[in-house]
Amino acid sequence: MAAEATGGEVIDDAALFGLQFDTDALDQKRAHSAIWRCNLPSLNAFLAAQTQWRALAQADGSRFWIGLDYAAVEPALRLEGLDLTPAEWIGFRIIEDAARTALNER
Repeated sequence: MAAEATGGEVIDDAALFGLQFDTDALDQKRAHSAIWRCNLPSLNAFLAAQTQWRALAQADGSRFWIGLDYAAVEPALRLEGLDLTPAEWIGFRIIEDAARTALNER
């Protein structure tokens, strides 16, 4: 996972090119786009297993996304070296549910 540059580094680097940032706007944007640290294990697990979907083909050629294939998720997490707590697993399933809803929107 790539390291995130700090606000100061971004501003210093931009200054080398003659660019100036509104630091208040930069901090507000970061605050609204950040992932809470407590959700990172669930998100990392979802990203490691996101290719393990089960879907049904529909007559019109579209797909209906059922959910992740947990029999395939378990080895994906194990091979990534991820071990979720029960609370992190719940977070994983919440992300899955939101993704399934978005995938099934027509």
